[in-house]
Amino acid sequence: MRKKELKSLLNEAFYAPDPKNKQAFLKNIRPREVSLPSMLVQQLAYIRFSVWLFAAAVLIIVVAGSAFHFEETEKLMTALMPFTAAISVLETHRSNRYGMSEIERVTRFSLRSVNFARMTILGIISVILLGVSAPLIAYSFGEKKIMTALRIIIPYLVAMILGLISERSAYGRKNGYLSLGIASVIAVFNFWIDSFRPEAVQVYIRILETKGVLIAIILLLVTIFEQWKTINNVEAFA
Repeated sequence: MRKKELKSLLNEAFYAPDPKNKQAFLKNIRPREVSLPSMLVQQLAYIRFSVWLFAAAVLIIVVAGSAFHFEETEKLMTALMPFTAAISVLETHRSNRYGMSEIERVTRFSLRSVNFARMTILGIISVILLGVSAPLIAYSFGEKKIMTALRIIIPYLVAMILGLISERSAYGRKNGYLSLGIASVIAVFNFWIDSFRPEAVQVYIRILETKGVLIAIILLLVTIFEQWKTINNVEAFA
C-alpha cells in the first residue's frame, strides 16, 4: 500500500504539465521550404573559384580580341567552349570525386537537388558566355550572329554530351577527368580544321547555313536528356 502511495506521490510531484503553444513551437522548428532561386544562391558559394576564373578569362579574351580585331578570336572561342562544357561536367560530379556524396545524400537537400542546382548555375554561365561572345565577335568581324553562335555552341554541346556519357561510364567514374580529354580532342580537331583544312570549313559552313539551327536544337535536346539521366542516376553510384 505504501509503495503505491509513494508511486502516486512521485507521479504527482513530477507530473509534466501540458505544454503551452506546442504546435506553434513545432512549426517554428520545421525546416522552411527553399525555392529554386534560394537554392541556386546557396549553391553559388560552392562553385569553385577556378570555374569563375575560367569564365572571366574567356570573356576577357573575347572582349580584347574583338576590340583589337584579332582574327583568331572566333577560333579561340570555338576551342575554349568545349573546356567550358568539361568544367561543367567535372563540377557536377565533384561530390563523387571527393567522396562527399554519402554526406550530401543524408543532408537536407538530396544529391539530385544539389547537382540540378549546380547544372543550372553552370548552364547560366555558359549562356552568358555565348550571349556575350557571339554578338560581339559577329559585330567586330562583320559576320552573321546566328552563324557565329552556331560555330561556338555546337562544339560545346558535343563536348557536353560526350562528357556526361563518359563520366557515367565505369571508366569515367574511376578516371574522373575523361571529359577534359574529350574537350581537348574536340578543341584540337576544330582548331586544326579551321587552320589547315579550308575546304572542310567551307563544307561545314554550308551545312550550318542550311541545317545548323536544326543540328543545334537536336544537340541541345540530347544534352538536356543526358543531364536528366545524370541527375537521376547520380545517387546510384554514390
